Amino acid sequence: MKKFSFSLGKVLSFEEQTLEKEKNLMGRLNAQRLELEEKLKRLEEQIRDLQEEKNSRIQKGTTVFQLKILMGSIENGRKNQMELFRQKEQLEQQIEIQRQNVVKASQEVKKLENLKAKKLEEYHYAEAKEQQETISEHVAGEFVRHGVSI
Repeated sequence: MKKFSFSLGKVLSFEEQTLEKEKNLMGRLNAQRLELEEKLKRLEEQIRDLQEEKNSRIQKGTTVFQLKILMGSIENGRKNQMELFRQKEQLEQQIEIQRQNVVKASQEVKKLENLKAKKLEEYHYAEAKEQQETISEHVAGEFVRHGVSI
């Protein structure tokens, strides 16, 4: 009997490569999200520090000009914060779409792997049946050569 060959092997290989690409993209998106979250955290700390400095200067006494500079910095930080929140929201949407792509690619690979396993099982069954027939023919041939009736 000829060696087992999965006829959809190239398709399976292609789907596995596609799955890897989708997983890699998902990893990059998650890394971007972590980086964005870190930027947000640092920005929140900067805004908090600026507000504390503003409050401290108000208590100690300061000029209106210095307060306007601090208020402008705080406002600028809040605008940046809103932009980062918007970017994060868009990134979360991309991550969800990518998660669905990974699940879909994974399902395709799993279907092909299950089909391959089924075909391999069928091959082993046919191989065993062929061996059984060969043994039966050999035994029957031996009986005929030795003149034994079945």
